[in-house]
Amino acid sequence: MSFSEYLPVRRFRTRGDGRMRLGLLLILPAVLLVAISLIYPFLGAIQLSFMNSSLNEFVGIQNYQAIFSGNAFWSTVVKSFLWTIANLVLQGVVGIGVALLLHRSFFGRDAVRTVMLIPFVVPTAVTAVAWQWVLNGTYGPINTWLLGADVIPASVNPLSTASLAFPTVILINTWRWAPLVALVVFAVLQTIPREEYEAAQIEGAGMIAEFYHVTYPHLKSSMLVLGLIGFLLTFNIFDLIWLLTAGGPAGITTTLPVLIYEMAFNLQNIGLASAISVVLFVILVAFVVLYFRQREFKESELG
Repeated sequence: MSFSEYLPVRRFRTRGDGRMRLGLLLILPAVLLVAISLIYPFLGAIQLSFMNSSLNEFVGIQNYQAIFSGNAFWSTVVKSFLWTIANLVLQGVVGIGVALLLHRSFFGRDAVRTVMLIPFVVPTAVTAVAWQWVLNGTYGPINTWLLGADVIPASVNPLSTASLAFPTVILINTWRWAPLVALVVFAVLQTIPREEYEAAQIEGAGMIAEFYHVTYPHLKSSMLVLGLIGFLLTFNIFDLIWLLTAGGPAGITTTLPVLIYEMAFNLQNIGLASAISVVLFVILVAFVVLYFRQREFKESELG
């Protein structure tokens, strides 16, 4: 290749390198922001997990030994998984059901779609206060209606009843997040060709067969992504649980984020709270790695 033929290639490479350097320079502030706001505090939490915060001395893995040897930690881990799985299942069922209903034409559908999003956009604090009032055993409307209809013999507050608190908080969280699932599923349903449903009806497919053979294949990829995001967000929920029950009664609704808060601010044991935070991070990372290794997720990427 002569020098005249090589020169345009050299100019193109120089221009491309310049654009790459410019791109790296533009994303540098975002990278620094992530490093300062996320990575640095996490490294600090790892350091604190090996410290006795009250004595400010290095204690090695004593904090980890303390949490792994206690039954309270393991029961909280199990409770966190139950909380997350129950929420994902209920939100998926309710969200898909509502989306399928909205996919059909009926009077007032647009108004229903608008009202449906209210639980999702209401602030968490407002949601907690509203449900505490609704479920209050003394003046709450639900107790008033149930007592008036002789459904229950005496008033009861499910948020302060040991046997009802955990499922009640799950239902409230489902009420809040199911509209988001319904919105995503509804958007996907709009992209399914009508011809596929018509072909299924010609073949004599019922509602269940129509959903399994036509609707579900189109929803699969979106539900896989929603499942991943939903697991991470739900497992980390602290504000709604704390505002509704503060982890009670008797620790019934205490999940790992709530336990971390109690250890750090109520018991003033920053080292133990940091150790639990690191374990929580490892659990979530392990879940993400296993999730991406699933055959269904790989097939959805290829598809």
